[in-house]
Amino acid sequence: MANFYPDELISEIVNANDIVSLVSSYVSLKKSGSGYMGCCPFHREKTPSFHVSGDKQLYHCFGCGAGGSVIQFVMAAENLDFPDALKLLSERAGINLPEMGQSKDEADEFYKRKRRIYDMNRDAARHFREVLLSQEGKTALDYLTNRGLSMKTITSFGLGASPDKWDSLLKKLLSLGYERELIVESGLCIRNEKNHVYDRFRNRVMYPIFDTRGNVVGFGGRKLEGDGAKYINSPESIVYNKSKTLYALNFAKKSQHNYLILTEGYMDVISLHQAGFTSAIAGCGTALTQDQARLAAKHSKNIYLCYDSDEAGQKAAKKAIELFAPLECNVRVLKVPDGKDPDEFIRKRGSVAFEELLSSARATTRYEVDSIMAKYDLDDIAQKVEFSREAAQFLSKLKSAVEQDEYIKYICRKANISESALTTEIKKLRRRTHQSEINSQMRRSSGVQTAPTAHKKSEARLKKAECGLLCILLSERNVFEKLKDKVTEDLFTHELHREIFQKALELFNQGSAFGITELSRAFTGREGEFSEVFLQKVEIADPKSAAVDFIKVIEEETLNIKIAQATAAGDVNLLSELLKQQKSLKG
Repeated sequence: MANFYPDELISEIVNANDIVSLVSSYVSLKKSGSGYMGCCPFHREKTPSFHVSGDKQLYHCFGCGAGGSVIQFVMAAENLDFPDALKLLSERAGINLPEMGQSKDEADEFYKRKRRIYDMNRDAARHFREVLLSQEGKTALDYLTNRGLSMKTITSFGLGASPDKWDSLLKKLLSLGYERELIVESGLCIRNEKNHVYDRFRNRVMYPIFDTRGNVVGFGGRKLEGDGAKYINSPESIVYNKSKTLYALNFAKKSQHNYLILTEGYMDVISLHQAGFTSAIAGCGTALTQDQARLAAKHSKNIYLCYDSDEAGQKAAKKAIELFAPLECNVRVLKVPDGKDPDEFIRKRGSVAFEELLSSARATTRYEVDSIMAKYDLDDIAQKVEFSREAAQFLSKLKSAVEQDEYIKYICRKANISESALTTEIKKLRRRTHQSEINSQMRRSSGVQTAPTAHKKSEARLKKAECGLLCILLSERNVFEKLKDKVTEDLFTHELHREIFQKALELFNQGSAFGITELSRAFTGREGEFSEVFLQKVEIADPKSAAVDFIKVIEEETLNIKIAQATAAGDVNLLSELLKQQKSLKG
């Protein structure tokens, strides 16, 4: 049985996968105007003709014609069919799909179950909040306020408390009409071997975990007293994938700061936000994963690593540097002094002192060099030789000659090594890889550029105007409403443009969404043509005025083409009529 996925679920998955971030993991992209350009991964070429639009969430190659949304890209790049491509994207976004082979009714039921668990988690968060503000939550509230949190911050992050009872949340959720089986499936409660169901979180401070769309997907709970682990977290569920979720990213993505501060714990994040550093985020009880790094890089290319100063924290920082390396992020490492964690530092030293830490944060190269240096006793000749080899190995991988030169000077000054000796070691290493780099470059440069088909001036202007008009109509619903009576399918001269408008009008009349993402599914098998329509370079400042201008251009150029055809055919009568229309159109 073929897979069926509800349109709402497909849209959720597509919207959760930024196309620029996705394509960047396959192709080196460079900013070009409002979009990005790179060499097409689907055919060999010397000059980049592959365009990616973050605004429209589409890609198109003007060389080979490949194009579409994130789904079509994954299908082509990984040679997958639609269901497998959707599965890959859902896993990347941390969104669970219905099981293979489900019918439409079963898939609908799966999606309804997801929505029900989202609602349940929201109600659980409200329950924990009510407990926190009651007498039962006094210990938890005292703990939070003693950690320096204001009631405003406690409210903003939805913090709560679970009472020291076995069935407080269970009773609450049952009273709200949630089914016992679904409560267990959500992870909020546990069923033991005797078939007894009880609350997972008891006598704990509760930290709701949100996805980037603002849904409560899970919880972290800190023990207040008694036995048990200091922290426990929700298990993974159909709404929660902890390796693909970043705590407080739903808040940080709204920050005015152009960077993210990556920390280790919930309290680190909350304290930093309260102090004004509103772009702080953290993992969810696990070491940073590649998926979390990609998610962070999707929101900012400037990353500050603010981990604990102990050995475990520094190990985590090195792992994070490795994960961010292929994502072309500007990563810097904060050194929190005196072995303090960020939460303790901000409470004792304040926001000004933390701002100074940010200003003095080391670039990853400096951090790596210092870490290598710290491993050796540089007063010992044998260790100094080993240090020189490891340092040369690291420096040989730096792409910037200026950066390499500066760090050669830095290392030689610190370690009392001659610059010529270290440079010689680096040159030896580079000679070993030089030929392979040349061969690789030759392979990359051996493609043949495909030039787009040339068009006559009027046809080119006409096509550009029709594409521009469609872009506006599909992204500005209010403009569509105002112009829908003036714009008809007959206005469009290109068949595909006419079909796109017809489908958009059909969805509009049904009261459905009719944006580019929704419409793309109606053109399966023609994704390349479809994406090309919306990746034409058009400048749009005032959507309504631009739409009116595009309509005028379409009318004028359509008439110009008809006049040229009539002239070539020698049809004097038709030409006379068309010239009258042209005069009337120009007013």
